[in-house]
Amino acid sequence: MASASNNYVSACSEMASEVSSEVSSINSSPPVSYSKASIAAPDPLSDLHSTKSNDASRALSITRTLTSRFNDIKKAVDDDNAQTEEASADVNKILESRFDVADAIRLQHNESLQSNLNIPATQTATAGASSWAQSSSPSSIQNDTTEHKASMDSKLVRNRLYPASTNGSGKDLENQGIREFEPDEPTVKRVFTNKSTGQLELPPDGGYGWVVTFCVFLTMFSTWGCNASFGVDLAYYLNNDTYPGASKYDYALIAGLTVFLGQILSPFVMALMRIIGLRATMLFGDAVMLAAYLLASFTTKLWQLYLTQGVMIGCSISLIFVPATTVLPGWFLKKRAVAMGVSLLGTGAGGVVYGLATNKMLSDFGNTRWCLRILGISCSLSVLVAIALLKERNPTPPVGLRSPRAMFDQLKAMFSLKVITKPFVSLIALWFMFALFAYNLMVFTLSSYAISKGLSAHNASTLTAILNGSQAIGRPLMGLAGDKFGRANVTIVLTSLLTLYMFAFWIPAHSFVQLIFFSIMVGSCVGVANVMNTVLIADMVKPEEFLPAWAFVNYCGAPFLLVCEVIAQALTVEENKSNPYLHAQIFCGCCFTAALILISILREYSVKLKLTERQAITNEKLKECKTSEYDTDSVDENWDKLRERKSKYDLLLGPGIKKYFLRMVYPMKV
Repeated sequence: MASASNNYVSACSEMASEVSSEVSSINSSPPVSYSKASIAAPDPLSDLHSTKSNDASRALSITRTLTSRFNDIKKAVDDDNAQTEEASADVNKILESRFDVADAIRLQHNESLQSNLNIPATQTATAGASSWAQSSSPSSIQNDTTEHKASMDSKLVRNRLYPASTNGSGKDLENQGIREFEPDEPTVKRVFTNKSTGQLELPPDGGYGWVVTFCVFLTMFSTWGCNASFGVDLAYYLNNDTYPGASKYDYALIAGLTVFLGQILSPFVMALMRIIGLRATMLFGDAVMLAAYLLASFTTKLWQLYLTQGVMIGCSISLIFVPATTVLPGWFLKKRAVAMGVSLLGTGAGGVVYGLATNKMLSDFGNTRWCLRILGISCSLSVLVAIALLKERNPTPPVGLRSPRAMFDQLKAMFSLKVITKPFVSLIALWFMFALFAYNLMVFTLSSYAISKGLSAHNASTLTAILNGSQAIGRPLMGLAGDKFGRANVTIVLTSLLTLYMFAFWIPAHSFVQLIFFSIMVGSCVGVANVMNTVLIADMVKPEEFLPAWAFVNYCGAPFLLVCEVIAQALTVEENKSNPYLHAQIFCGCCFTAALILISILREYSVKLKLTERQAITNEKLKECKTSEYDTDSVDENWDKLRERKSKYDLLLGPGIKKYFLRMVYPMKV
């Protein structure tokens, strides 16, 4: 942009010199005498030709200016994206951009190690240094310089790893010769260093990890996937008066209760897993889920349905899927987005299978009893298979139930209130709340809306199945697109499409064919909040702050999910025969609009973080160029490039509302 302004100034100077030379030539020419005969009437064709030529030259000048500005912006954006691609070759950058809950747990575990290993310090340092050098090979980290490797090796010589067995303050540990990781050490070393060998062990990105991916797929298939079929149950309850005296708000609250508990209990389940272990937590959740479905099939009163299909199923979903999602990051790093996408197929695929199966069983049996029993047995068996095959790579040992202090430390780490002071963590929580609120409102309302438009229960359940099938395809593609084009960029595009679909497509859609196309298009992008929330947290906070930030985002917006379907039913106007769900549709669109505004604000903050970091790097390189002893031509070339970058960053990071919106729409990968 700075170069564009320089070009503009030089162009203006050339124009001014040309004008002044023409003026001087006119002044120096001899006077011309005119006679009456020589004075002729003005030629209108000549004036018209002159006007057209002036307009053409003016249009050409504007085109050249716009082209020049566009080329300058493209050059600036290409430079930033090239720096992003260059940084993406660094394993440490890859980990920080794809940081997950499992990484945060291992980081917390490694940094709390406080006793000596049973191997000499020199052996540990040598093993760690060789491991880091091996992982920094050109195939893994093409961006590392020899100087960077040497500095990492020297830090490995200075530091040792210690397993957790004793308690003590940092000062006491220092007196005993025990040192923790230094804050400037690479995150990849702090997360993936094996405490028993002192070596850096990066995930294999394959092998048995694909079996683990299938296991996570099964858990998502049997938890959130099966729960997605509750929209069919909800429509059945509303149309058959299954529980006398129950209102539509009761059924809506049960639907919200399941999602609310599945979301808000996530941090507590994570702490429980750290205390009693992964398999014990999942087995407990599986037992609760089987009991919930079986007991729900025998319910005769409304409060029993609240307790079983609401509370117990909601708790079981959280107890099963939360521990399962912590296993994948230990097996994948570079292919983590692919593995996560495949595992997320389970939610959509489960919604398709269980949605159609539920509708078929309801029509065959005429009630929900055997339907719920079959769902409970099939889901619990598939979860048992997943638990049997699930395998942690370098598992962190549970702290156990014998140490109340250790248990309290796990809860304290999960629920640190320091993250509340960071405004953009709260913004992520608000964005996630609005996006998830609109998602649940739309998913649970679609089947009832279709029936209100005169469609059969079979067609209504088919729409839910198509929606979930589209999610099965769309969710993995979202993760891959986010890695390629930037997570915030993809989130903004998909949220914009969802807002458009709500207002411009769902409201006027009345026929079965129209609703089929609506389900396909919306299903392909409606799960954007579920896919992008974790990676957006990783982009905004430091690795040390990830765990409490993740917990805050999950439990902050969960209470609103409790009343999601209740609000949808309250906004339903039965007297409006043409479209009783019109107000609910508008409200859903407004929620997506609010989510779009919030993610735009978050994108500006993410762009600002990246540009600030690069500005500091550029300033450091400029200082190095001033004292450089290398070839003069290469120094001059780097100097010019760095000066252009400095001018660009100074412009983009300047104060004022214009610069704020400029950063918000700056088309870089972020």
